[in-house]
Amino acid sequence: MGTTLVESKPLHVVVVGAGLAGIAIAHGLRKHGISYRLVDRETTPRDRNWGITLSWALPLLESLLPPALVAQLQACQPDTSLSVASAGEQGVLIRDGGTGAIKIRMSYPGGVRRMQIQKTKRVLSAGLHLEYGKKLVSLSYDDSPEGVTAHFADGTTETGSVVVGADGGASQVRRCLLGEEAAAQEVLPYAFMNFPFSLPAEKARWLDGVMNPSVDVAPHPKAMYMGLFLLDKPDLDRPETWVFYVLVTWPIADEDDEVNPDGTRLHRLRAHMDGWADPYKSVVEWLADDVAIGKDQLRIWHPKEWDNRCGRVTLTGDAAHSMTFHRGQGGNLAIKDADEFVKRMVDVKEGRLSLKAAMDEYDRGVVARGEEVEISKQQAAAFHDYENFDNSPVFKMGIKPAGSRS
Repeated sequence: MGTTLVESKPLHVVVVGAGLAGIAIAHGLRKHGISYRLVDRETTPRDRNWGITLSWALPLLESLLPPALVAQLQACQPDTSLSVASAGEQGVLIRDGGTGAIKIRMSYPGGVRRMQIQKTKRVLSAGLHLEYGKKLVSLSYDDSPEGVTAHFADGTTETGSVVVGADGGASQVRRCLLGEEAAAQEVLPYAFMNFPFSLPAEKARWLDGVMNPSVDVAPHPKAMYMGLFLLDKPDLDRPETWVFYVLVTWPIADEDDEVNPDGTRLHRLRAHMDGWADPYKSVVEWLADDVAIGKDQLRIWHPKEWDNRCGRVTLTGDAAHSMTFHRGQGGNLAIKDADEFVKRMVDVKEGRLSLKAAMDEYDRGVVARGEEVEISKQQAAAFHDYENFDNSPVFKMGIKPAGSRS
């Protein structure tokens, strides 16, 4: 099953990384009867959580999943009561951070689904054979052009026709493919804070009522970006249980911004809030003094052509093109990559393309889609250039894919 006229061994895909892209690929392969093994380096699910805004790629995700899981997508949302149509109508909201006035609202008629990553991984891993605790160390290749072996830190191995790296921005597959220097991410020159918080019931209800249900962000004349997002409503009737989160960036200006020492982050954030309008200003004032704010950096990676070792290794999602969140394209591109990868594997299975030809075609698409890394980098800079913000990519392109590819 899966043997082609070109490849002598049955088609078997090793998917490294069980994030959104990896899970989507595994489901797509399973749907088409293609052998796979899905592994992840985590021994237990991480406590870190974030949201993903799916717009133009949502139909692609639905096409990869079995119908039973498509019906469960609502359970992946921070707010399980929010409809896709309503989220699309309300779209993405950008305010003026200094006045609170709306600068632009980008609706998406096809609907928007905001996904919480922990819920998404838990719900969408159903039906998959997913192995945790598999930290990739290296890749090796058969003398023939038809095999690649993944070597894991626990001493085990897995041999397949192709390894696809879906292992995130700090991808080990990318390091194996390109070497440390070429695979290294670029660190952008911004102080960056990213953390969840909860509020007393009355204040949580107020915030939920005034903020956009999916994306509520703002540039400020002080060369600063802030976004407020809902992360979870575990009990719809108890606002004190609701979890929100903040994304905030500003250009690095001093040693504290550069080093980002523990114990200073909330104080430094509050020191930057002079002149901010609501809802942002009140939220920062209301944060608990002991709110946990971890150390973080904004990192990106521009894709470049790689040697896929006769079609045996490739990258997808953040491993292939790590970008900032400032235009909301990372999750959509991860799903587009997953969809294209599965289509090429079907071409191989059904004998239309050799593995090498299929992966060459896939890789060209991945690298082309990686132009969004630079566009999102420009958008990040624009959020810190208040006077010229209205000339930025979001005003010209909205949340559509670059080149209107979808």
